[in-house]
Amino acid sequence: MTSAAEPGLSGVRPFRFHCHRCANCCTAGAGYVWLEEGEPARLAQRLGMTEQAFLERHVRHVPDPRTGELRLSLREDSDSGGRCSLLEGKNSCSVYEDRPAHCSSFPYWDSVLNDEIGFESARAVCPGIAVVPTEEQRRVAFARLADLYAEFESFLAKANPVCIGRGVCCRFEEAGHELYATALEADYAAAEHPDIPEPEAPGRCPYHVAGRCTARAGRPLGCRTYFCDTRTTTVLEEAHEHFLTRVREIERDTGYPAAYGRFPDLLQARK
Repeated sequence: MTSAAEPGLSGVRPFRFHCHRCANCCTAGAGYVWLEEGEPARLAQRLGMTEQAFLERHVRHVPDPRTGELRLSLREDSDSGGRCSLLEGKNSCSVYEDRPAHCSSFPYWDSVLNDEIGFESARAVCPGIAVVPTEEQRRVAFARLADLYAEFESFLAKANPVCIGRGVCCRFEEAGHELYATALEADYAAAEHPDIPEPEAPGRCPYHVAGRCTARAGRPLGCRTYFCDTRTTTVLEEAHEHFLTRVREIERDTGYPAAYGRFPDLLQARK
């Protein structure tokens, strides 16, 4: 992918971006969402409100901290610690298709692309920002992760859990759970299995094809430690925490860009 197609690749810290629709950027603390000319009227129409009613309910006049100029910014719910007043439920934007340009252009803001501190602040909030590691970081981290997976498989052979559901755990909408992984694990899986098909159902792991896992060698720790065999649930949960801590050690030792999110979303950003 070129920097023209992915502006983040030309930033002070090269990155790729794929929105996880987690709404962290809409709830992560006090800040400003600037409104440009004509946007209040468009947003009001989207909500079926008069522009005046929209301004009174959802907009505030505040000085731009960079220039001192009075500007219009979306209001935050007063008792929410920074939650946008246009957010519904956990992560649904009530005006998403017509959201302000300030929202739709995130994270490709000048303060993120060209300022190290601004970038780190954005990355701390957004799991969709995937820093591009160096080839040396990939080589060393991937080798250590492969060794760690091999060590876990030896442990698993001794625990001897039994697969009962035969793939139900990979059909997240049926199992009622999510699969999370580190960016390192997602990068490793994508490198081991670069053919990433479209998922067979929304939110499902794309490597689960026709009832079978097509990425056994590169699958993340969350897959390796989950079995519906209740006899081994406790020991595997404890093993997961132990080995995940060691994945984090690999990140720290190699300087590998750290991130954690839903595995299907992380893969989507790497396609």
